[in-house]
Amino acid sequence: MSENVKDHFINGITLNVRDKALMKWFYGEVLGLNIVNESYTEVRYEIGQHNHFIIFKQLAAGREPLQSEAGLFHLAIELSSYSELADLLVQLNQYHIPMNGGEHRFATSLYIEDPEHNGLEFYVANQNIKPISTNEKEHNHGIQPIDVSQLMTHVSQEQWQHIPDLAKIGYVNIKTIGINAVKQYYQDYFGMSAMIRETEDALYFENSNQQQHLVLNNWNSHIKRMNNEQTYGLACIDMHNPQTTHKQLQGPDGILYRFNQLKVK
Repeated sequence: MSENVKDHFINGITLNVRDKALMKWFYGEVLGLNIVNESYTEVRYEIGQHNHFIIFKQLAAGREPLQSEAGLFHLAIELSSYSELADLLVQLNQYHIPMNGGEHRFATSLYIEDPEHNGLEFYVANQNIKPISTNEKEHNHGIQPIDVSQLMTHVSQEQWQHIPDLAKIGYVNIKTIGINAVKQYYQDYFGMSAMIRETEDALYFENSNQQQHLVLNNWNSHIKRMNNEQTYGLACIDMHNPQTTHKQLQGPDGILYRFNQLKVK
């Protein structure tokens, strides 16, 4: 589960929020993340024990993003076992949190939204993936419904107590502008390789370990992100990239990235 410090990966995300207290209840009590530090307007949580963080900044009178504006589609948190995913399903159900799920070629996933409608995915990676032919130009990841009864056989006696120590940010799925307008920018500056494209509206990037860390889509967006510091929702993404001298970048889609500001274990 640990990353190679010579590799490229996302290890933090900052969200501008309306109600820090409500978000603390959700991320602290429901999901059981660990508070690292807190001020009057900001709270930082650690996801597991990998120095991966989610930071909330409260804005008194922020700007509402447009529905068609670039921003966060969802943050994907990787769990290490089906038992952890099953325990989370029980926990979310006890708090009456609406959720969806899916069996992908690459993972089994649960999807939810936090109280301010930021998307979250919790998933367990599929370790038995058959390779795709290099001659194949496109493929369909095909989402199937989760077999809930089968997943529930993995529920542990302890059930969900807190975010597991091995949990970490798996990837971030970003609403962007047109794929062709941003593809070269992400290839040039982020040290990742584009995987085989699923559709003309989505692009997947992986690092040298062939782990997916960044997804771009323009399913419902086509407008550049505006005024990151004062807009509710995604403010910036932290990334570890040992080969860059950039401290931050803001590309054609307006998404703000910071590089190498978070310590890596």
